[in-house]
Parts: sequence; structure tokens; C-alpha cells
Amino acid sequence: MLIVEDDRFIGELYQHQFEKYGFVTKNAYDGQEALDMIKADKYDLILLDIIIPKIDGIGVLKSLKADDKTKAIPVVVLSNLGQDEVIKEALHNGAKAYIIKSLYTPDQVVAEVRSIIGF
Repeated sequence: MLIVEDDRFIGELYQHQFEKYGFVTKNAYDGQEALDMIKADKYDLILLDIIIPKIDGIGVLKSLKADDKTKAIPVVVLSNLGQDEVIKEALHNGAKAYIIKSLYTPDQVVAEVRSIIGF
């Protein structure tokens, strides 16, 4: 799984939480790094923030879904942005789910992602 989060502390927190439940994770800290890592390696799931440097989360999502090699990778957006139009745009562009960080504990995020992907 790839965790795309520009705040290193938060990214490492989620990495630790997911690894506790058996996920193998890597972190990317901006949109361009995420796309480069996805081209270089295979991921079964991407946890994607919206507000990230270089290429924002919506831009990353659009790039992934436009590419035959990556369009099937499930993407779960994890962001503090809760505006309806942002959520609709992410889901319209192929996100499996949209989780608002401030409404969930890290354990709840893991449980939600596990239920979405059936793991």
C-alpha cells in the first residue's frame, strides 16, 4: 500500500497503524513522488491526501485513473477537506471512498480501509 501524505509525522503514524494490521506500506510525500513510485512498483491500494505539494491529490487520482496500468488500483482519499464539491470530485474521478481525517482515529481509518478492500 502507498500512503501519500505530505506531513511526515501523520504519514508515519498511518504507516505504523497499517503495518500493525499486516499491511506492507511505503510513503510518498508529494504527488509527483507518488506517481513516480506507482510507475516503479506495484501497489494494491493507495491512501491519498488531497492537499499535497507538486501535484494535488485530485491530479494524482486523475493520472492514475487515466492510465490502463494503474486505473484498477483502489484509491481511498484521506483528507481533512470536507467540502461536498471536493468529495464529489474525488469520487467522480474514481476514489473508492473519501475519509475525513479529523472524524476518524487512526484505528478507525484502518478498519474503514480494511472493510472497503475486504482485508
